[in-house]
Amino acid sequence: MNERARWISALGQSSNDEKNKDRTNAMQVVVTRTYTAKQPDELSLQVADVVLVSQTVEDGWYEGERLRDGERGWFLSECAEPIRCQATIERNMQRMDRLQGLETNV
Repeated sequence: MNERARWISALGQSSNDEKNKDRTNAMQVVVTRTYTAKQPDELSLQVADVVLVSQTVEDGWYEGERLRDGERGWFLSECAEPIRCQATIERNMQRMDRLQGLETNV
């Protein structure tokens, strides 16, 4: 399932509207264990990174976007814990919007 999902993700093209819609409904996770990418479509993570999960696969993989820099990729779900506090989720989204605003103004 993981390889199939990765191919579909790699071949798919999402519009900006779809990406923004996905962000508002995406599950957020905080990284509890460092993960080093082993494939080009994987995402290296450090402890305390926050990731917006766009896709989950039954065999224990998540696809998501790292909040601090917008990098996307796959990582093992066992390296992260879901964020359940709604206030924290909203604060993370505001922080991401601010960071993206800074990038476009540079």
